[in-house]
Amino acid sequence: MKLTPYTGSLRDEFLSVADAVGDEAVEVAERVAPLLETVSRLVFLNALSTAADTISRDLAPGTVDLRLRGLDPGFVVTRPPGAAPGPGPAAAAGAAPSP
Repeated sequence: MKLTPYTGSLRDEFLSVADAVGDEAVEVAERVAPLLETVSRLVFLNALSTAADTISRDLAPGTVDLRLRGLDPGFVVTRPPGAAPGPGPAAAAGAAPSP
């Protein structure tokens, strides 16, 4: 999962608000924007981690773990022993399951 579109969108909105305030605000916002992206990435990772913990409690004894590959988070689902495999990504997206 790429967080860059989300952090980039937040940065763009931040700069847009600064633009509405005036040139001085834009100058400050442009200096702060890179820090905002870094901090927002950490906030998003924290939210995703909390979501994984919440889902894991509902799935127990199965789990959902948040893992990082570089700067990109991903989820790893561990089904409980003996659980039937669930639908794949196509079924979750509303597509017909393959035979």
